[in-house]
Amino acid sequence: MSSRLTRKWSITLCCVLLMMTLLLQACSGEKALLPELPKDGTGTLRVMYYDEDQFYRQYGAYFAIEYPDIALEVIGTNDLYSNEEFQKDPQKGMLEFVKKEKPDILLMDQDSLKSFAEEGILYNLDPIIQQEQYPVADFLPGLIESLREMGNGNLYGLTPTYNAQAIYYNADLFKQHNIEPPHHKMTWDEVLNLAARFNQIGSGEDQVYGLYSQYSDSMQYLMNIASTMQLRPVDASGSKVVMDSDGWKQAFKMVADGVKDKSIFVPTRTENGMVQGQDDLFIKGKAAMVMESSWFANQIGDRFKWDKELKPFDWQMVTMPINPATPDQSAAVGFYNIMGIHQDAANKREAWELIKFINSDKVAKINSKMSYGELPTRISYVKEIAGKNAEAFTMLAPSSSGNSIWSSLYANKNVPENFYMILNQSINEAMDAIVKDTKSVDEALAELQQKLQAAIDEGKRQQEEEKANGEEKSEETSEGTDEGTAVDTSDTETSTTTE
Repeated sequence: MSSRLTRKWSITLCCVLLMMTLLLQACSGEKALLPELPKDGTGTLRVMYYDEDQFYRQYGAYFAIEYPDIALEVIGTNDLYSNEEFQKDPQKGMLEFVKKEKPDILLMDQDSLKSFAEEGILYNLDPIIQQEQYPVADFLPGLIESLREMGNGNLYGLTPTYNAQAIYYNADLFKQHNIEPPHHKMTWDEVLNLAARFNQIGSGEDQVYGLYSQYSDSMQYLMNIASTMQLRPVDASGSKVVMDSDGWKQAFKMVADGVKDKSIFVPTRTENGMVQGQDDLFIKGKAAMVMESSWFANQIGDRFKWDKELKPFDWQMVTMPINPATPDQSAAVGFYNIMGIHQDAANKREAWELIKFINSDKVAKINSKMSYGELPTRISYVKEIAGKNAEAFTMLAPSSSGNSIWSSLYANKNVPENFYMILNQSINEAMDAIVKDTKSVDEALAELQQKLQAAIDEGKRQQEEEKANGEEKSEETSEGTDEGTAVDTSDTETSTTTE
């Protein structure tokens, strides 16, 4: 009897514990974030992407196999970019597009993610990621942190791909001339000093350049250095030019010295200002190092296969130059295909399933075999590129300061629109003067500073004038309307009195 009572109490206790466990799970909200996915589908999921064909080639066709009951409607954005109003203010145009179309899935770059986050139209993915223990540790170093920073601490989107550059080098050429080859995490100063070791090798058509980039002129080299060193042409307020700093002077000097002693290859410009690139000097063995994206690795092998006049050589890759202050980051690492969920999406569970799928191991494995020029952000699938170790592309995190000087300028609404063209032209003129020794670095930068500050001041004066004229016209229109209304009222009153 005692034994039966004990067993009965044991069963009862187990039932009680089980019920308590279920109750605690229910109270904890573990299953309350998003509903379960219905077996028979729930209608249509509206997806914002460049165009329907591209979406289905990259993701949609694979997703349809996994989730045949979820219908997809792609809202294309390609036509937006040719719209004149959109070109004047892309962020405003994109925001208006999203408010009008109300897609469930949003396609964003870094600037639009910040803009959408400020508008409060994005769904925070952090809680659902934590609840489902969705793996994010395998993503590119620093990527999740960068995305959270753009969302003011919240994770509003994930991106399946990223792009990056590396320094490719001709290992045989370095060995032939007894020059120590490049290594990961070099500074720009180290890279350019290494490039200078080749400036006495060959001449004329047989000149060997230390550093090469087919379409990068001195302006582009300068901007690459400035981006790495987190230099900016104007301050955060957009009202003061800050190009007379020691950092900018050093950047100008490094590029000018490299151009003058021919350690850097600089393509010629046509009469209309277009850069006229020269056929690939690196593959021809006439350049020791070249800065290129990941797609270039496969191109090297292809060129050696079909161009029998080329002499194959051993080539390797190292990271792009780094800023000593942030040695684990790179301005040459970027991403823009960020996908998030609209806060008002009717089918958030379906939207989250699509986000998860696009950023899954399965899709990363597929992307690693494609040649879109981008790499999967799940870097466990980026071990090799064209048979070479790919760590030059996976070692560094995205720069916390952003990827480009230009993007930071475009994002600053206080900078006058015409400033970008003036900046480009003025920097080229300053660099040409330094290279030709008609001006020193200090002289050229002082003149550049003065010229650009005048452009900023004039641009702001014009903006204020246009704003004032717009307000005056608005007031005149308003006054005219009020007067018209008053006259109409008076006439009505007179008519009524007469009657």
